[in-house]
Amino acid sequence: MRLEQIKNRPLSIEDELIFKKAYEKDGGRLWASPMTFAEYLNGVEDGRIILSENSHLYADRSKDRLGVTVEPVQSVSNADVTVHKRYSYPVLHNHDYVEVIYVAEGQCTHFLDNTSFEMKAGDVCILAPNAMHALSCTNDESCILNIMVNRQFFDQGFLAILRGGDLLAGFLEGILYERTTSPYILFPTGSDPWLMTIAQHLLTEYRLRPHAHEYSIRLLVSEFLLHLVREYEMTAIVPNATTHAQNDLIVAILGYLSVNYNRTTLSKTAEFFGYSPSYLSRTIHDNTGKTFNAIILQLQMETAARLLKETQMNLTEIAQEIGCFDSSHFNKKFKGYYGCSPKQYLAGEEKEKDLR
Repeated sequence: MRLEQIKNRPLSIEDELIFKKAYEKDGGRLWASPMTFAEYLNGVEDGRIILSENSHLYADRSKDRLGVTVEPVQSVSNADVTVHKRYSYPVLHNHDYVEVIYVAEGQCTHFLDNTSFEMKAGDVCILAPNAMHALSCTNDESCILNIMVNRQFFDQGFLAILRGGDLLAGFLEGILYERTTSPYILFPTGSDPWLMTIAQHLLTEYRLRPHAHEYSIRLLVSEFLLHLVREYEMTAIVPNATTHAQNDLIVAILGYLSVNYNRTTLSKTAEFFGYSPSYLSRTIHDNTGKTFNAIILQLQMETAARLLKETQMNLTEIAQEIGCFDSSHFNKKFKGYYGCSPKQYLAGEEKEKDLR
């Protein structure tokens, strides 16, 4: 089967060429900022916006009639892919699925809530469900894939396999599913040949629709997400919860703490990242809402609970493993965190097992 090419893709005559002519005639004004669905309709009525064969994609399919496109992924495999139309109008919309935007070639402007940022070749943006956004791509050379995955598929294929464990998964899950402003994760991957190859195969499945293409797309998307975790987990860029400015180190900091929680301190961590202790402390709190000590305690206690359930280690051994002075110190911290002693906790787990 012939693979579709990422580079030098001709503009499609049914829409992209039409949109490009409209863009050139307009001078690019309508593409410089996002438009609401109502503004899009007004533009159609007064003739400023040109329709094409695929203009039905802008149709209002929402229940609230706000001009958004909240719909499930229409695929038996819980994953699908489309190619973003170059020069298409940047109409604000949202989805009830997780969208992964991959700029395989070229560049675009991503409008999200009340902010915007440029995406260049190799950038991968994971966008939360229901986030209002729009893309403006006004060049011939771009190839942008929109990968759509149901939340359960994404949780199992990305969040569940993070090496940073529960701390990092919980942090990123909070960004995608709990924050109300600028909920996204950005990965700069450059010219990664592996992702480019996956993108080429995804494009081929999308364009040719061969036998069992739904299942092929699912496997390719799983491989795409796995590669992101393996190679770029700690380089993720996320929006600051307070200022909404992009932060390119907080994920790496949380990943470092997930590994070194039992032997690091605020000063040692700050030195490792080249920060002052006060700046590191403030950065962690601004992005997570937790103090450095609270995160360390969380990691210690969650690891201790897991060791109690899954191993035969005694309390002294567990205390040493998680970085407590002795079993007495461990007992005190554990009871303060869980409201019961380690032995009581383990007894409760055993009782629950028996009831099952």
